[in-house]
Amino acid sequence: SGKGSQHPFGAMNLPQTPTVAQIGISVELLESLAQQTPVANAAVSSVDSFTEFTQKMLDNFYNFASSFAVTQAQMTPNPSEAFIPANVVLKW
Repeated sequence: SGKGSQHPFGAMNLPQTPTVAQIGISVELLESLAQQTPVANAAVSSVDSFTEFTQKMLDNFYNFASSFAVTQAQMTPNPSEAFIPANVVLKW
């Protein structure tokens, strides 16, 4: 039907105005970084690196999957697509 059905973010009904975004990257010498003050109350993580990676990966998966969420009213019947409620993914 419309453009929204062709693009996963089309259902968000965002305005079609051009937007400019800028990202900055700083390249610093290691000596300069070593002299910087650490964040107050910063502590080394005691969590296993694999556990930490897994948690971050699952958080990102949930955020990605949630970006395709639509209300029940917006859903169109399609027998070839499976529906997985977001709360099932969150509980898992």
